[in-house]
Amino acid sequence: MYTNLYNVRTRLKVSQSKLSELSRVSQSQISKIEKGLTSSPAHDKLVRIAEALNCTIDELRDEGENLETQPIFSSLTNTGAAVFIPLFSERQPMNQEFDKGDGFVVRQRSAAQTQIRKPSFLDYSAEAYAATNFGSAMQPRYFFGDTLFVDPTLEAMPLDDVVVMFQLPDRMAGIFREFVSETEEQIVIKDVASNKPVTLNKADIYALHVVVGSQRNRAGG
Repeated sequence: MYTNLYNVRTRLKVSQSKLSELSRVSQSQISKIEKGLTSSPAHDKLVRIAEALNCTIDELRDEGENLETQPIFSSLTNTGAAVFIPLFSERQPMNQEFDKGDGFVVRQRSAAQTQIRKPSFLDYSAEAYAATNFGSAMQPRYFFGDTLFVDPTLEAMPLDDVVVMFQLPDRMAGIFREFVSETEEQIVIKDVASNKPVTLNKADIYALHVVVGSQRNRAGG
């Protein structure tokens, strides 16, 4: 349940109608969430509400609710195969080795990060980012070390590759998977290597970000 939305919203002195305007979620849906009339709101709506209130989705949950995100995340992948993302997007000036313009900080597992040229097909997006693929779950589509370009503003469609975002206790983490389908309360994803579908409750994930392109790691694993 996400009834703590009421406390967060009123503490910030934001009306339901104003929140509806900011988040693009209907006022009736916001009211249902606050009253506990919907236990698993669509994750994209929760993301927009949290962003509008400048908080996390976890802050909207009922106090004392037992979160199972860490076990669910661990059951899908090991830590070494995940992409840890401190921020959804981070546009920074390019290093001197690049031409003028904007570049991406490539998300990697370690504290060290690299920067690459922003591809022209993403000129339209100010929120896109790049992340490095780890593990073999998406082979042969993507290999270890490949760079994937991601647009968090797009809505996932069947056959899209996505970053499934999890909010862990100390960081944000994402894994690359293929998006299969969704219902009001669940999504179905699969990895390419096993082709085995996995069903997740939307309440257990933070968001889905759509992969829009990739760059092969020519150096190898």
